[in-house]
Amino acid sequence: METIKVGVIGAGYMGKNHMRVYSKMKGVELIAFSDVNEKLVKQLSKQFNVNGYVGYSELLKNEDIDAASIAVPTPLHKKVIMDVFSYKKHVLVEKPITISVAEAKSLIKSAEQKELILMVGHIERFNPAILKMKELIEEEYLGEIISLSARRIGPYIHRARDTGVLIDLAIHDIDVMRFLTEKKVKNVYAKIGPKTTKYEDYASILLEFETGILGSIEVNRLTPTKIRNLSLTFSDGFATVDYITQDILVYGKMLETDYKDYLDLISKSGDPKIEKPEIETQEPLKLELEHFIKCVRENKTPIVNGIEGLKNLEIALNALKSANAKF
Repeated sequence: METIKVGVIGAGYMGKNHMRVYSKMKGVELIAFSDVNEKLVKQLSKQFNVNGYVGYSELLKNEDIDAASIAVPTPLHKKVIMDVFSYKKHVLVEKPITISVAEAKSLIKSAEQKELILMVGHIERFNPAILKMKELIEEEYLGEIISLSARRIGPYIHRARDTGVLIDLAIHDIDVMRFLTEKKVKNVYAKIGPKTTKYEDYASILLEFETGILGSIEVNRLTPTKIRNLSLTFSDGFATVDYITQDILVYGKMLETDYKDYLDLISKSGDPKIEKPEIETQEPLKLELEHFIKCVRENKTPIVNGIEGLKNLEIALNALKSANAKF
Protein backbone atom coordinates (compact mmCIF):
# COMPACT_ATOMS: atom_id res chain seq x y z
CA MET A 1 0.00 0.00 0.00
CA GLU A 2 1.30 3.41 -0.99
CA THR A 3 2.23 5.60 1.97
CA ILE A 4 0.54 9.00 1.89
CA LYS A 5 2.74 11.76 3.28
CA VAL A 6 0.89 14.52 5.10
CA GLY A 7 1.58 17.85 6.73
CA VAL A 8 -0.53 19.87 9.17
CA ILE A 9 -0.75 23.65 8.96
CA GLY A 10 -1.98 25.14 12.21
CA ALA A 11 -1.32 23.12 15.37
CA GLY A 12 -3.90 24.58 17.73
CA TYR A 13 -6.75 22.56 19.25
CA MET A 14 -7.91 20.83 16.05
CA GLY A 15 -4.58 20.81 14.25
CA LYS A 16 -2.94 18.99 17.15
CA ASN A 17 -5.69 16.35 17.01
CA HIS A 18 -5.07 15.92 13.28
CA MET A 19 -1.41 15.29 14.09
CA ARG A 20 -2.33 12.75 16.75
CA VAL A 21 -4.61 10.78 14.44
CA TYR A 22 -2.30 10.91 11.42
CA SER A 23 0.64 9.71 13.53
CA LYS A 24 -1.26 6.48 14.32
CA MET A 25 -2.77 5.76 10.91
CA LYS A 26 -1.56 2.86 8.80
CA GLY A 27 -0.33 3.82 5.34
CA VAL A 28 0.15 7.43 6.43
CA GLU A 29 3.28 9.30 7.44
CA LEU A 30 3.06 12.60 9.31
CA ILE A 31 6.00 14.44 7.75
CA ALA A 32 5.86 17.92 9.27
CA PHE A 33 3.65 20.67 10.68
CA SER A 34 3.66 24.42 11.17
CA ASP A 35 2.29 26.93 13.64
CA VAL A 36 2.94 30.59 14.41
CA ASN A 37 3.56 29.73 18.09
CA GLU A 38 7.29 28.97 18.27
CA LYS A 39 7.06 27.46 21.75
CA LEU A 40 4.30 25.11 20.59
CA VAL A 41 6.32 24.13 17.52
CA LYS A 42 9.25 23.05 19.70
CA GLN A 43 6.96 21.13 22.04
CA LEU A 44 5.05 19.24 19.34
CA SER A 45 8.16 18.56 17.25
CA LYS A 46 9.55 16.65 20.20
CA GLN A 47 6.25 14.97 21.06
CA PHE A 48 5.56 13.65 17.54
CA ASN A 49 9.18 13.42 16.40
CA VAL A 50 8.54 15.39 13.20
CA ASN A 51 9.85 18.60 11.69
CA GLY A 52 8.09 21.74 12.86
CA TYR A 53 8.04 25.16 11.18
CA VAL A 54 6.92 28.56 12.37
CA GLY A 55 6.11 29.52 8.77
CA TYR A 56 4.03 27.16 6.64
CA SER A 57 5.72 28.42 3.47
CA GLU A 58 8.95 26.84 4.72
CA LEU A 59 7.14 23.56 5.23
CA LEU A 60 5.85 23.63 1.65
CA LYS A 61 9.30 24.47 0.26
CA ASN A 62 11.26 21.92 2.26
CA GLU A 63 8.99 18.91 2.75
CA ASP A 64 7.76 16.33 0.26
CA ILE A 65 4.09 15.87 1.16
CA ASP A 66 1.09 14.61 -0.77
CA ALA A 67 -1.58 16.40 1.23
CA ALA A 68 -2.14 18.85 4.04
CA SER A 69 -4.66 19.40 6.82
CA ILE A 70 -5.31 23.09 7.36
CA ALA A 71 -6.51 24.24 10.78
CA VAL A 72 -5.70 27.95 10.82
CA PRO A 73 -8.11 30.82 11.66
CA THR A 74 -10.98 31.00 9.17
CA PRO A 75 -10.01 34.39 7.65
CA LEU A 76 -6.70 32.83 6.59
CA HIS A 77 -8.21 29.79 4.86
CA LYS A 78 -8.21 31.11 1.31
CA LYS A 79 -4.60 32.33 1.28
CA VAL A 80 -3.20 29.20 2.93
CA ILE A 81 -5.19 26.82 0.70
CA MET A 82 -4.18 28.68 -2.46
CA ASP A 83 -0.54 28.53 -1.38
CA VAL A 84 -0.83 24.77 -0.77
CA PHE A 85 -2.53 24.35 -4.15
CA SER A 86 0.38 26.18 -5.79
CA TYR A 87 2.56 23.25 -4.70
CA LYS A 88 -0.04 20.83 -6.14
CA LYS A 89 -0.97 19.28 -2.78
CA HIS A 90 -4.41 18.00 -1.76
CA VAL A 91 -6.23 19.78 1.08
CA LEU A 92 -8.50 19.01 4.00
CA VAL A 93 -9.55 22.30 5.61
CA GLU A 94 -11.39 22.58 8.90
CA LYS A 95 -14.91 24.00 8.60
CA PRO A 96 -16.08 26.46 7.50
CA ILE A 97 -14.54 26.34 4.04
CA THR A 98 -13.75 30.07 4.35
CA ILE A 99 -15.41 33.33 5.41
CA SER A 100 -17.21 34.33 2.19
CA VAL A 101 -19.05 32.77 -0.72
CA ALA A 102 -16.74 34.49 -3.22
CA GLU A 103 -13.64 33.04 -1.56
CA ALA A 104 -15.19 29.58 -1.39
CA LYS A 105 -16.06 29.63 -5.10
CA SER A 106 -12.52 30.73 -5.90
CA LEU A 107 -11.09 27.79 -3.96
CA ILE A 108 -13.44 25.31 -5.64
CA LYS A 109 -12.51 26.63 -9.08
CA SER A 110 -8.78 26.43 -8.29
CA ALA A 111 -9.10 22.84 -7.03
CA GLU A 112 -10.93 21.83 -10.21
CA GLN A 113 -8.41 23.53 -12.49
CA LYS A 114 -5.46 21.92 -10.74
CA GLU A 115 -7.26 18.56 -10.36
CA LEU A 116 -6.70 18.58 -6.60
CA ILE A 117 -8.88 17.33 -3.76
CA LEU A 118 -10.53 19.93 -1.56
CA MET A 119 -12.31 18.43 1.43
CA VAL A 120 -14.03 20.41 4.20
CA GLY A 121 -13.88 19.09 7.76
CA HIS A 122 -17.53 18.77 8.71
CA ILE A 123 -16.74 16.15 11.31
CA GLU A 124 -20.30 15.25 12.37
CA ARG A 125 -20.87 13.62 8.97
CA PHE A 126 -18.54 10.92 10.29
CA ASN A 127 -20.14 10.50 13.72
CA PRO A 128 -21.20 6.82 13.94
CA ALA A 129 -24.55 7.84 15.44
CA ILE A 130 -25.33 10.08 12.46
CA LEU A 131 -24.23 7.38 10.04
CA LYS A 132 -26.58 4.93 11.78
CA MET A 133 -29.40 7.48 11.73
CA LYS A 134 -28.84 7.85 8.00
CA GLU A 135 -29.25 4.08 7.60
CA LEU A 136 -32.55 4.11 9.50
CA ILE A 137 -33.84 6.97 7.35
CA GLU A 138 -32.88 5.22 4.11
CA GLU A 139 -34.65 2.06 5.35
CA GLU A 140 -37.74 4.22 6.08
CA TYR A 141 -37.71 2.62 9.53
CA LEU A 142 -39.85 5.41 11.01
CA GLY A 143 -41.45 6.74 7.85
CA GLU A 144 -40.83 10.22 6.48
CA ILE A 145 -38.99 13.02 8.28
CA ILE A 146 -41.28 15.80 9.48
CA SER A 147 -38.87 17.90 11.51
CA LEU A 148 -35.39 18.02 13.08
CA SER A 149 -34.29 19.91 16.18
CA ALA A 150 -30.65 20.33 17.25
CA ARG A 151 -28.99 21.75 20.34
CA ARG A 152 -25.28 22.49 20.31
CA ILE A 153 -24.52 24.38 23.49
CA GLY A 154 -21.70 24.65 25.99
CA PRO A 155 -19.30 26.91 27.86
CA TYR A 156 -17.06 29.51 26.27
CA ILE A 157 -13.61 28.01 25.65
CA HIS A 158 -10.77 30.49 25.76
CA ARG A 159 -9.09 29.77 22.48
CA ALA A 160 -8.93 31.83 19.30
CA ARG A 161 -12.40 32.79 18.09
CA ASP A 162 -12.63 34.29 14.63
CA THR A 163 -16.35 33.72 14.00
CA GLY A 164 -19.61 33.71 15.93
CA VAL A 165 -21.70 30.67 16.80
CA LEU A 166 -23.59 30.67 13.48
CA ILE A 167 -20.43 29.97 11.49
CA ASP A 168 -18.55 28.14 14.25
CA LEU A 169 -21.26 25.86 15.65
CA ALA A 170 -24.57 25.97 13.78
CA ILE A 171 -22.85 25.08 10.51
CA HIS A 172 -22.31 21.56 11.92
CA ASP A 173 -26.05 21.01 12.29
CA ILE A 174 -26.82 22.69 8.98
CA ASP A 175 -24.56 20.12 7.32
CA VAL A 176 -26.06 17.18 9.25
CA MET A 177 -29.64 18.21 8.44
CA ARG A 178 -28.79 18.57 4.74
CA PHE A 179 -27.08 15.17 4.86
CA LEU A 180 -29.99 13.38 6.56
CA THR A 181 -32.81 14.97 4.57
CA GLU A 182 -31.03 15.25 1.20
CA LYS A 183 -33.22 18.30 0.61
CA LYS A 184 -32.41 21.89 -0.32
CA VAL A 185 -32.97 24.65 2.22
CA LYS A 186 -35.62 27.03 0.86
CA ASN A 187 -35.72 29.64 3.63
CA VAL A 188 -33.59 30.56 6.64
CA TYR A 189 -34.64 32.58 9.68
CA ALA A 190 -32.45 33.40 12.67
CA LYS A 191 -32.21 35.45 15.82
CA ILE A 192 -29.07 36.11 17.83
CA GLY A 193 -28.77 36.93 21.52
CA PRO A 194 -26.74 39.71 23.11
CA LYS A 195 -23.06 39.57 22.25
CA THR A 196 -20.67 38.91 25.12
CA THR A 197 -17.70 38.95 22.75
CA LYS A 198 -16.97 40.50 19.34
CA TYR A 199 -19.24 37.92 17.72
CA GLU A 200 -22.63 36.45 18.56
CA ASP A 201 -22.51 33.81 21.29
CA TYR A 202 -26.15 32.70 21.07
CA ALA A 203 -28.37 31.99 18.10
CA SER A 204 -31.64 30.28 17.22
CA ILE A 205 -32.15 29.24 13.59
CA LEU A 206 -35.10 27.86 11.65
CA LEU A 207 -34.53 26.10 8.34
CA GLU A 208 -37.36 25.45 5.90
CA PHE A 209 -36.54 22.68 3.44
CA GLU A 210 -38.02 22.51 -0.05
CA THR A 211 -40.41 19.67 0.86
CA GLY A 212 -41.74 21.37 3.98
CA ILE A 213 -39.43 19.67 6.48
CA LEU A 214 -38.51 22.06 9.28
CA GLY A 215 -35.17 22.19 11.08
CA SER A 216 -34.51 24.17 14.24
CA ILE A 217 -31.05 24.78 15.68
CA GLU A 218 -30.07 26.29 19.04
CA VAL A 219 -26.41 27.14 19.56
CA ASN A 220 -24.51 29.04 22.23
CA ARG A 221 -21.19 29.46 24.01
CA LEU A 222 -22.86 30.46 27.27
CA THR A 223 -24.08 27.23 28.88
CA PRO A 224 -22.08 25.67 31.76
CA THR A 225 -22.58 22.15 30.40
CA LYS A 226 -21.83 20.75 26.96
CA ILE A 227 -24.80 19.31 25.05
CA ARG A 228 -24.76 18.00 21.49
CA ASN A 229 -28.01 16.36 20.46
CA LEU A 230 -30.50 16.01 17.64
CA SER A 231 -34.19 15.06 17.76
CA LEU A 232 -36.10 13.86 14.71
CA THR A 233 -39.88 13.62 14.34
CA PHE A 234 -41.07 11.10 11.74
CA SER A 235 -44.45 10.15 10.36
CA ASP A 236 -44.22 6.84 12.23
CA GLY A 237 -42.12 7.64 15.28
CA PHE A 238 -39.47 9.75 16.95
CA ALA A 239 -35.70 9.46 17.46
CA THR A 240 -32.96 11.20 19.43
CA VAL A 241 -29.24 11.29 18.72
CA ASP A 242 -26.53 12.10 21.26
CA TYR A 243 -23.41 13.16 19.37
CA ILE A 244 -21.17 12.84 22.43
CA THR A 245 -22.16 9.36 23.62
CA GLN A 246 -22.97 8.25 20.05
CA ASP A 247 -26.31 6.83 21.17
CA ILE A 248 -29.66 6.72 19.38
CA LEU A 249 -33.06 6.16 21.00
CA VAL A 250 -35.95 5.22 18.71
CA TYR A 251 -39.54 5.64 19.86
CA GLY A 252 -42.15 3.69 17.92
CA LYS A 253 -45.47 5.16 16.86
CA MET A 254 -48.48 4.80 19.16
CA LEU A 255 -50.99 2.57 17.37
CA GLU A 256 -53.97 3.52 19.54
CA THR A 257 -55.66 6.74 18.41
CA ASP A 258 -59.02 6.58 20.22
CA TYR A 259 -58.20 8.13 23.59
CA LYS A 260 -59.39 11.05 25.73
CA ASP A 261 -56.05 12.16 27.20
CA TYR A 262 -52.50 10.96 27.77
CA LEU A 263 -53.39 8.86 30.83
CA ASP A 264 -56.12 7.13 28.83
CA LEU A 265 -53.62 6.48 26.04
CA ILE A 266 -51.12 4.92 28.46
CA SER A 267 -53.76 2.69 29.99
CA LYS A 268 -54.72 1.43 26.52
CA SER A 269 -51.33 1.21 24.80
CA GLY A 270 -48.70 1.43 27.52
CA ASP A 271 -45.54 3.46 27.13
CA PRO A 272 -44.11 3.74 23.61
CA LYS A 273 -41.64 1.08 22.57
CA ILE A 274 -38.09 2.37 22.88
CA GLU A 275 -35.21 0.82 20.96
CA LYS A 276 -31.51 1.55 21.19
CA PRO A 277 -29.76 0.52 17.96
CA GLU A 278 -26.34 -1.02 18.37
CA ILE A 279 -23.59 1.39 17.31
CA GLU A 280 -19.84 0.79 17.28
CA THR A 281 -18.32 3.82 19.00
CA GLN A 282 -15.48 5.35 16.97
CA GLU A 283 -13.68 8.70 16.87
CA PRO A 284 -15.33 10.81 14.14
CA LEU A 285 -12.04 12.61 13.37
CA LYS A 286 -10.32 9.29 12.71
CA LEU A 287 -13.08 8.27 10.29
CA GLU A 288 -12.94 11.68 8.62
CA LEU A 289 -9.17 11.58 8.09
CA GLU A 290 -9.31 7.99 6.88
CA HIS A 291 -11.85 9.08 4.27
CA PHE A 292 -9.62 11.97 3.21
CA ILE A 293 -6.59 9.71 2.84
CA LYS A 294 -8.61 7.17 0.86
CA CYS A 295 -9.74 9.93 -1.50
CA VAL A 296 -6.13 11.07 -1.96
CA ARG A 297 -4.91 7.53 -2.54
CA GLU A 298 -7.70 6.62 -4.98
CA ASN A 299 -8.18 10.11 -6.47
CA LYS A 300 -11.85 10.19 -5.50
CA THR A 301 -14.16 13.08 -4.63
CA PRO A 302 -14.78 13.41 -0.85
CA ILE A 303 -18.34 13.20 0.43
CA VAL A 304 -17.83 16.67 1.93
CA ASN A 305 -16.14 18.39 -0.99
CA GLY A 306 -15.77 22.10 -1.64
CA ILE A 307 -19.27 22.41 -3.10
CA GLU A 308 -20.81 20.86 0.02
CA GLY A 309 -18.76 23.22 2.18
CA LEU A 310 -19.97 26.17 0.09
CA LYS A 311 -23.64 25.19 0.46
CA ASN A 312 -23.28 25.01 4.25
CA LEU A 313 -21.52 28.38 4.33
CA GLU A 314 -24.22 30.02 2.20
CA ILE A 315 -26.94 28.87 4.58
CA ALA A 316 -25.00 29.98 7.67
CA LEU A 317 -24.32 33.40 6.13
CA ASN A 318 -27.99 33.75 5.17
CA ALA A 319 -28.89 32.96 8.78
CA LEU A 320 -26.52 35.70 9.94
CA LYS A 321 -28.04 38.08 7.43
CA SER A 322 -31.52 37.23 8.69
CA ALA A 323 -30.46 37.75 12.31
CA ASN A 324 -29.01 41.17 11.51
CA ALA A 325 -31.99 42.30 9.43
CA LYS A 326 -34.15 45.11 10.82
CA PHE A 327 -37.90 44.56 10.69
